[in-house]
Amino acid sequence: MRRLLDLAEERIVQLLREAREHASTSLSLSIEVYKNGAKSGEIRALASRLHDLHNEVTELVMEAVARFSPVASDLRFLRGALFVSYDLYRVARYAYDVAVVVEKLGGGCWSRRVEEVGDVVKKMVNTAVDMFLTRDISNIDELNKLDDEIVDRNYEAALMDVLRGPDKCGVIETMALRLFERASDHAVYIGNHAYYLVTGLLRRR
Repeated sequence: MRRLLDLAEERIVQLLREAREHASTSLSLSIEVYKNGAKSGEIRALASRLHDLHNEVTELVMEAVARFSPVASDLRFLRGALFVSYDLYRVARYAYDVAVVVEKLGGGCWSRRVEEVGDVVKKMVNTAVDMFLTRDISNIDELNKLDDEIVDRNYEAALMDVLRGPDKCGVIETMALRLFERASDHAVYIGNHAYYLVTGLLRRR
């Protein structure tokens, strides 16, 4: 006979999968806004939906803890799901902030760095959530490598460029990369939640 706790966890998994798709889409749209100067409304709507999903996951987690007194990996999963849903909401908020920067400061600035980093962050988010849902943490070192060697380095390079001689496109690029860098950190956090779920150990950097 299936446990009622299993049913609650299955629903949470469904919500996290939906949240992952919305977060990934929001990142793709933010890159499009940067390239083409589109409006940010769709990304804002996705961020709002992710906020609702986080609240729904929170309610399910609280109910599961109150009703079933989970222990061990069940409790770690519920704890992780709470954080993962919030991290995905934050990713979408940073994607929305990229769009807002472009709207306020003006478009027409293409950046290889922004496009590359945005795609990498999207890959990181999808990989990290897959790690949590499948409980397979074999990609955790690769996740951290992408954060350090692609996202952080490109942001730092853009920052140094704009300090040498700021212009509008350079400022927009640097701000966008900073926001993607923060979204990247949340992908790393999700990977760390997966690591804790599998091992019971906290991973610190």
